[in-house]
Amino acid sequence: MGDRLRVRKGPNEFQLVVLRLSERRGPASEAATLYEETAESVKARQSLAGQRKAAPKFAFRDGGRPSKKERRELRRLKGDPED
Repeated sequence: MGDRLRVRKGPNEFQLVVLRLSERRGPASEAATLYEETAESVKARQSLAGQRKAAPKFAFRDGGRPSKKERRELRRLKGDPED
């Protein structure tokens, strides 16, 4: 007890302190009483979450495949012969 653990879950890292051990496997609500997250860990996760939220979002915006008319125009621009 009193051991410190670093747990990574996705982009988040938790620093936990073990408060006590359990004799049996139980529900998550009971397991949550066995450890405590450090204040530094909470602050770091909140900071990281704010950075991720402020980061620009990249999305692929494609109009799909070209229409028959657009394909003809592309072929004409490239100088390809008509089919």
